[in-house]
Amino acid sequence: MQVLTAWRDANPADPIEPWDFRYRNGAANRELQVRIPAAALLPVNQRFYRDLGADLAQLGVVFDLAPRPDKSPLAYSDFLVRGRTVQQQWHRPIARVLGTYPAGGLFSLNELVHENGHAVHVSAIHTRPAFMDWPDTLFTEAFADVPSWSVHEPAWQRQYLGSSVAEAASMRALFANVMLDVAWSLFELRMLRDPALDPNAVWTDITHEYLRVVPHPEVPWWAMRVQLAGNPGYMVNYGLGALLTAEMRARTAAEIGSFDTGNPRWYAWLSGQLLQYGSQRDTQQLMQDLLGRPLSADALLEQVKRCGAQNP
Repeated sequence: MQVLTAWRDANPADPIEPWDFRYRNGAANRELQVRIPAAALLPVNQRFYRDLGADLAQLGVVFDLAPRPDKSPLAYSDFLVRGRTVQQQWHRPIARVLGTYPAGGLFSLNELVHENGHAVHVSAIHTRPAFMDWPDTLFTEAFADVPSWSVHEPAWQRQYLGSSVAEAASMRALFANVMLDVAWSLFELRMLRDPALDPNAVWTDITHEYLRVVPHPEVPWWAMRVQLAGNPGYMVNYGLGALLTAEMRARTAAEIGSFDTGNPRWYAWLSGQLLQYGSQRDTQQLMQDLLGRPLSADALLEQVKRCGAQNP
C-alpha cells in the first residue's frame, strides 16, 4: 500500500480508463521504438552483459529466439545443462533463453534483458548437486530485474541506444507495469484473506484508489494475468519482488559503484554475494546476508518518486 500510494502521489491526478493505462504510461516505449528494431535486441543485450562482466558467449548461453510452429508464446529461461564436477574439474551450468521478438521496442528489450538475468544467474551457480537449482521464485524473479531495470535509465539509453527520453517518462514506462504487479499482489492478498469477496469489486477498489483508474466493476480485467487462475498467490513474487530488486540495485551500486552503463565488477561481485548458492539459501537468508538488516520499501519508494520528477 505504501508503494502504490507513492505511485499515486507521483503521477497526475486526472482519472484514466483501464484500457488507456498502459498507453498513457508507455510514451517512452513509443519515443524509443525507432532506436530499437527487432534485429538490435540481442546485440544490445549481449553488449550490456559484456560490460557487466558477464560475456554471454563465454558463458555458453543458448538462445532460442527464432519463430517456429508450436513454440511457447511465453519467454523464459532455464537450465540446459546442470553444473557438475567431472574428474575434479568444475563444468558450469549452461542456460537456455527462449523467446520470440518479431517487434523491437523498449518493452521487448526489457524482457530480453530480464530473461538473460536468469541466464547469468544459472551460469553463476556453483554448488553441489543437491542444490543445483533455482532458489525460490521470489528471489529468482527479483534478481532478473536488477539488470533489466537499467534499460529504463536515461544514462543506459544514451550509452546503448544513442538517445534517451526524459527521466520521468522512462520511469513511468517501467513502474506502470511494476505497479500493476503490486496491485495484483494486493488483490491476491485480499482475495485469499476472504475468498467470498467479489473479485471485480476488490480489483476496482484497488485500481481506482491507487492507480486512479475509472471504476469498471462490470469488467473482470483483473484476469489479464494467467497466474491468477493457474497459480493463486504467485503474483506476490512480482509485487514483493520489486522491493527486493530495488534493494539489490541500491546495495550493489553502494558497494561497487553505478552499473547502469556497465561495470566489470558487477557479475563477479553478485555471483559471490548471491548467485552461487543455487537453492542452498532462501530469499530471506540471501537478502539478510546482503543487506545486514530486514527488507525495507525505502529503496523502491525513492525510485517511484522519480516518476513525478517533471510534474509541477
